[in-house]
Formats: sequence, C-alpha cells, structure tokens
Amino acid sequence: MQWRLSAVLSLSTALWVGAWGCSSVHEAAAGAGGAAGAVGGITGAVGGIAGAVGGTAGAIANPAGASSLGGAGGATGGSPSATGSTCAEHPSPQRSQGTLLSLSLMPVLSGKPFVFGQPNALVDGSSVIPTNFRFYLSAVQLLRSSGEPVPVDVVTATGEPEPYGVHLFNAEDDDSSTLRVLAPAGDYTGLVFSLGIKLACNQQTASLGEPLSNTSQMTWPHAGGFLFLRYEGRNNPTQASTSIAGVPTMIHMGGSIAEERVPRVTVSGALSVPVSGPLEKQLSVSMDEIFGGASADIDVSDVAVGLFSSPEAIAGERLRRELEKRHVFVLAP
Repeated sequence: MQWRLSAVLSLSTALWVGAWGCSSVHEAAAGAGGAAGAVGGITGAVGGIAGAVGGTAGAIANPAGASSLGGAGGATGGSPSATGSTCAEHPSPQRSQGTLLSLSLMPVLSGKPFVFGQPNALVDGSSVIPTNFRFYLSAVQLLRSSGEPVPVDVVTATGEPEPYGVHLFNAEDDDSSTLRVLAPAGDYTGLVFSLGIKLACNQQTASLGEPLSNTSQMTWPHAGGFLFLRYEGRNNPTQASTSIAGVPTMIHMGGSIAEERVPRVTVSGALSVPVSGPLEKQLSVSMDEIFGGASADIDVSDVAVGLFSSPEAIAGERLRRELEKRHVFVLAP
C-alpha cells in the first residue's frame, strides 16, 4: 500500500510539473526532501490532479495524445496547440533544393562578444562569467516583403535536415554556433523562429536522440519536458555583495507539456538569398536583453508556486513572457 501511495504522489507531482512547464536548476534539490515539501505545499493541486491520474497515465506513456491538464499562466509568444503533430527524428524535407543560408550565432554583452568561461565586463566595472548557456531553435521561417512566411528546413553543414528539425546552441561547442537553413532564392525582410521545441517533442518521456537527449542538459524533470533556454553564470560585483542588479545568475526558461507555449521570435533585416552559392550572415544574441527580460518587474505568481518558486524558474518565465517585446536576436546588416 505504501509503495502505491508513493507512486501516486510521484506521478501527481510529475503531472503538476508538466502542466506548468517550467524547470529547476537544482536537480539534486528536487529530490525526496524538495519534492515532499512541494507536495505538501500544493495539496490542493495534487488533489485536483489525483482524479485525472488514471485518465492521464496513458497520456504520459503516450504523451502525443495528451491535450490539457489545465495549466494557467501567460502564453505570450506561444502558438496554437499542435494536436496530432509528431516528433519525428528524421523530418521530411520541405524542399529538395535551395541555397544554404548560414547564420552565425554571436552572444554579445554591452556591444562586445560575450565570451564563455571568461569575465565579461559591465559598464559599472563588475563582470559576468557564463558557465552554461544553451538554447533550442526550431520552426524557422523567412519573411517576404508581403509578410508571407516561407518555412525552411533547419539543416546540417552538408544540407541534411537536423534531427527533429531542431538546432541546439551550446556556448561550449563551436560547431553549434551556426544555424543553417535551406532557403529558396529571393529577397526577404527578416525571419521568425521558435526559441524552443514544439509540443509533440516537449511531451516525450521516452529517450530521444540528439539534440533532445538527456545529455543535452536541457531535461529536468524528465517527465516535465525540456528547457528551451538555460543560462548559468557567476557574477563578480564591484562591491562586497553576491549579486549584480539586473543580471540573474541562473535563468531556466521552459514551456509546458499541456499546451504550446514556445515563444516565437521575429527578427527584422534584409536577406537577399542568391540562386546559387552559400550566404552567411551574423545573428547576434543580446545578453543585455536576455538579462533584462529575466529580471523584468512583471507578475508571474500564477506559476511561481511550489517547485517553480525557485529564482531561476521565475527568471525563465519572466523572460518567456518578455521575449516578444525585446530584441534578443539582431540580424547584422
């Protein structure tokens, strides 16, 4: 009887976590002690989910069929639920021909390159050392002057579609610093993409291949989907303090396994794709805007409860809601 109760509590907690869709940095802290405290603090939520445990157990085993667990919270930048969509490791190419457009991803801070593992100076003399920075990009579209979006394939250096149609940027891996798409020739006014992964992939509980594997460091907890963006760093303030105003030391931005909450990012800038020959452009990633969004003075109390009251999860949810308003990505002329 005791093991059955434990199993129900564990499943209930996992469902509650998935419904809200944020993630915690402290993997160790989410163990028995942290989980017990969270369950105690969300008795009402667990009780509400308990009646759905039997009906949703099959959805967890086959999450692509799950629809909603009633999660609240902002869906700024999200897209409609992709009911019936799949998470194919080898997606069907949208076109067999095109021009290879390479976008080099360049994190910057205060107008200068944001160097991984090194002190990056701020204007007040303090510095920031990034120790983990990675994010997913997917569902890329180019924008014509009419505003019409043109879907393009996310591909490897050889032109083959990337697994799951997803690109993982990892600041520790130089090979991941270029986003490549196979694009039809023409003139475009910018591009739009998801900063994260689609619902069908985020709902998966089975082990997936790269870049959606456990080794990606983007899964926590495993039953609650993936992180979309993960940042961790050390702050070196100018005075004897432990923080720098407006610069969180941890940002964990997630989505939801109940509904589509992946942010869509629009980047303006002229792109003239030639008929033949590759095209290379730089896509800057503004850490100033990421830090500003993550520390914005907005109310996220509708999700910042229980397991999600940790600073990194709150910072991540603030960033997710702020992304549409901020110029995190900038296309170089």
